[in-house]
Amino acid sequence: MGNRDAILAAWAEADRARAVLPADREIIEASASLRELIVGVLMARGHLDELYDACSMLGRLIAYRGGSPTFASATLDGASEAMTAKDGAKDAPWLVAARATVVESFSAALAENARREADQGWEFPSCAVPLGQAAVAIAAGLPSDDDEQIAAWAARVAKAAALSGVRRAVVSGGERACAALLDAFALVGVEANETPQMKGR
Repeated sequence: MGNRDAILAAWAEADRARAVLPADREIIEASASLRELIVGVLMARGHLDELYDACSMLGRLIAYRGGSPTFASATLDGASEAMTAKDGAKDAPWLVAARATVVESFSAALAENARREADQGWEFPSCAVPLGQAAVAIAAGLPSDDDEQIAAWAARVAKAAALSGVRRAVVSGGERACAALLDAFALVGVEANETPQMKGR
């Protein structure tokens, strides 16, 4: 298999050839410790769970650093090539499952980021429309059915609004979100009412 440094260098060189975006090339350096871990597990013939955990972290790192899907799906090919070069084998037996782990983690991280960005639109002040005279209208449309999550969100919105100088609020949206906001505003001393058309939902 060759020594660890040679394998890591060959893997990095293969990734540079496969890189699609500038971020892909930056990720090669940023993932150095994970690459060392993966190669170390493979050379020691360690437990596959260790390999898959490291591959999962690699997939998430590629997503967080803005790497391309192509890079995420192909990066372990370079490791496989480097590991099997001496034996003349085409692909390492661990490659398919490990590649799938990287891609699944990459996709999951992208989905989590998208949800996080969508939820950010319901935070103050994004969810508020100024009405003048220290009053705001609040859109209570947080896409969640979790009472704890709704209560935490309402507390954040109410606190941020109060700190910004809001003294009166009109809330409109889902029944549970509105109720949570009314309670949260009461706790921070902001007068709040639900819009008439939303009452009784």
